[in-house]
Amino acid sequence: MTTTADLMTREAQCKSAADFATLAQAAIAVDADYAKTLLERAEAQCQMPADYLAAAEGAAAAGLTDYAGDLYEQAEDACFDALEKAALGASLARTGTDPAKGRALIEEAAGEAKKLGEFLTLSGYAKEALGDEALAATLLAKVEAQAKTLADYLDLARTLAAEGNAGAARAFYRKAERHLDGMTETVAYAKGYLDTFGDRDAARKVLDDAETDCQFPKDFAALAAGYKALFEDGDKVAELMEQAAEFAMSGEEHLDLATAYWTLLGDRDKSVAAYRKALPEVNDKGQLLELGGFIAAKVGDPALAKQFYAKAEERMSAAAERLKLAEAVIADTGDKAYAAEVYGRAADALTQPNDLLSVAAEVVDRLGETARATAIYRKAMAGMTDLGQHLKLLDAVAAKLGDQAFAREILVKSSELASGTPALLDLGKRTLTVLGDRDMARAFFAKAEEQVTSVGEMKSLVAAVKTDFAEDADWLAVVEEKLAKREANQAKYAVFQDAEKGANTAVKTLKLIDAMMAELDDRFYARKLLLDAQKKLDEEGWDFSKARKLVASVSQHLGDSDWAIRLLKDAAGRVQGFANVIQIAESAAELLPDRDQARALVRELLEDWERQLAGLSEHSAYDFSKLAAVKGRLLGDREGASAALEQAAEQAGNHFAFAELARVARDLGLEETSKALLEKAAECCGSASEARQLANRLLESGFSQGQVRALYTGIKGRLTVTAEQLHWTDGIVDLFGDRAWAGREFEQLEGATQGAEARRVQRRRQQLLSKTQ
Repeated sequence: MTTTADLMTREAQCKSAADFATLAQAAIAVDADYAKTLLERAEAQCQMPADYLAAAEGAAAAGLTDYAGDLYEQAEDACFDALEKAALGASLARTGTDPAKGRALIEEAAGEAKKLGEFLTLSGYAKEALGDEALAATLLAKVEAQAKTLADYLDLARTLAAEGNAGAARAFYRKAERHLDGMTETVAYAKGYLDTFGDRDAARKVLDDAETDCQFPKDFAALAAGYKALFEDGDKVAELMEQAAEFAMSGEEHLDLATAYWTLLGDRDKSVAAYRKALPEVNDKGQLLELGGFIAAKVGDPALAKQFYAKAEERMSAAAERLKLAEAVIADTGDKAYAAEVYGRAADALTQPNDLLSVAAEVVDRLGETARATAIYRKAMAGMTDLGQHLKLLDAVAAKLGDQAFAREILVKSSELASGTPALLDLGKRTLTVLGDRDMARAFFAKAEEQVTSVGEMKSLVAAVKTDFAEDADWLAVVEEKLAKREANQAKYAVFQDAEKGANTAVKTLKLIDAMMAELDDRFYARKLLLDAQKKLDEEGWDFSKARKLVASVSQHLGDSDWAIRLLKDAAGRVQGFANVIQIAESAAELLPDRDQARALVRELLEDWERQLAGLSEHSAYDFSKLAAVKGRLLGDREGASAALEQAAEQAGNHFAFAELARVARDLGLEETSKALLEKAAECCGSASEARQLANRLLESGFSQGQVRALYTGIKGRLTVTAEQLHWTDGIVDLFGDRAWAGREFEQLEGATQGAEARRVQRRRQQLLSKTQ
């Protein structure tokens, strides 16, 4: 028999209001006073509505009606949501404390409820606490109205069954059938009968009834999977798979069939056959890759898997995709030879250096083939254009290959791209780390020393020499002295660096360079500023007058013919017309510090223009005469000039053109050529006007009077009309001012004419010679 002492022993284990309330109910029949004490202790533990309800129900059981009422009031004050109100109402009704209020609270909670579980709980309260089957059914109907998925029905059916209402649970679950979507859900519905009700017959009937709904192989396969999982019915699985095979038509359907053959029957041959039929219609590279892996790793047919891999590879272009394919080949088939082929094709197809670096790294890591990786790294190197890419390659070669000869090649190439102290110091450090070659590293440090542009860079150089060449006391002393000088002049550098902010155009930057060089004579700072000026020139809109100033500054302050030549060639590519080409050629001849390079560039520019000229549909004698003049003036190329004049002569068609060619030839010292061209000019003159025009042009061009008089005299014989002869004779006075020669010519003309013509000659003689006297 339980005693008060026993109850007190159990009290030590109580931790919550519910624990004390439960113990109080046990104590009622033994010791009413002790039961009251336990209830008071339960009240002290109360925090939530459920705690007060447990204590209140204990008080009601002990006949402590007033105390129970007080606890119920506290419970009501603590209620916030619908279920807490409903629980209070159920307790009031269950204990008989206030059934009317209990019903009111449950109905109020029903009006506030929204979730399926809430309605289900309320339905239980209505039936159990109120004994109201109609209200319970109404609330359950609300649950049914909101249940949309199999999961909803299954969860709620489990709840009903767990509460001991198996009949309602089964009736409710049966209604889920109309919401089923597809064979997979039908199988899950059948499984619910097993898991929730343990009803194999009902589960089997669901599957049996579903067979008539199967239309596609995936339906038969899903149903067969249900029979296997729920009943281990191999015969039914085989029967359904036979039907599935009869319905397989498309590639997708053969895939469903193939997967089912393997997962349900473990039939490798039939699975492989179905996969073969599906392959021609599978085109998604991700799916092909996934299927290849499954066939290789699970089905165990690497040959067929390779066909899926090959089709996937045909659709790949990105490096990451190809690497994933090779990785899958190795992981799924272990066939490194085939993986090597994939890597090889990737290396052949890819061109971006970063992609090739990734492929090469995989070849080393996964295949261990350093020779193949080296070839890929070399292809990557061939496509690299900047220092950063070469340094990335250097790290890869050092880490993956340990090939010092190759690393040396990369460092040499990197040195051709590196510019500025930081980059060159970095190369020196890498040389020491990768090669341990102190001589090569020292050369990089020395080059870095030459290119210092700031105190910070000079400090970095001193630190590098101290760290890596501390034994070279002389060198260390030199760089420390340079640092001291740089720091001493830092105020001047600060002035110029501040001035940079205001140098917002190319021309202003070039003027700043001149001032800085006059003050500091710092070629490396000048190079930095010149690069900035070049960038500004491109941003402002290219202009040759500005570009020429940039070339002049590069030549004057750096003596860098290569850079100047690049600028001039860029200019040549931007302009049109020979006048502009001549400007660039003249600039090259005048500005380039290396005279041999200057002549070579001028020649290149003129030869390029000559090729363009030959290809033009229209060109004149003057085009070639200008070319000849420039060849002679800038290159002293008399042979080339002569050839150009020959081409010009072929284009000339009048005395003006030949006169100009003769002048050019004379200026070039080609006297014989000049004479021949003068004769051609004279041959073009068929009238006195043309003869006078020619003579006047030649005299203006600086030809001697004797040479011009001879030509002019020679033209006389081709003039047969008296009026032309008179006009020619007039020219003697106008062109040469020789009245005596003109008089002799008039006398001859008078003797050769008669009548009216003779009188006209005489009158013209009198008019002309009297004016000149």
